[in-house]
Amino acid sequence: MSPSPRRQWHLLLLLAATACDTAEPRWVSTSRDGVLEISEAFAGESVTGATAAVYFSLRNRGPVEDTLEAIVVEGAGSAFIHEAGERDGIRVMAPVSALPLPADQVTRLVPGGTHVMLLDLARRPVAGDSLRGVLRFRSGREVSLRAEVHGLTELDDILHESTRRSAG
Repeated sequence: MSPSPRRQWHLLLLLAATACDTAEPRWVSTSRDGVLEISEAFAGESVTGATAAVYFSLRNRGPVEDTLEAIVVEGAGSAFIHEAGERDGIRVMAPVSALPLPADQVTRLVPGGTHVMLLDLARRPVAGDSLRGVLRFRSGREVSLRAEVHGLTELDDILHESTRRSAG
């Protein structure tokens, strides 16, 4: 059974991206002083229309810890940092008030783990859209967010590539 033309196209793009892989992802935003950096931002299409999740990597290049305290995303009534995990064998998700960013480390927000939950969306995000916003930190720094929205069928490829980058 051969893959669909759409799946073949996505596979071709993924292979091209892998062949041209560099240390820097295709979109990066930094704080004005270059200490905080966001990359690899993406979201999946919203199934419900009222909520969506956003994932990305945050790098703290500074010598001291900082903390992500607030997120504002255009078209979302609110945005919260959520942690997902298991408690007594049951998957749970709960908002947290802030996300510590250790000095000189990368913190990844990933499906099934810590992520940003968008609530009360003005419209349902669909593949091809970009979600835009601002991340605000305890230090007073701000970093722009641009998360590309991908169709649910594309997310497997993105997750695979993100896992490969994390491992290597």
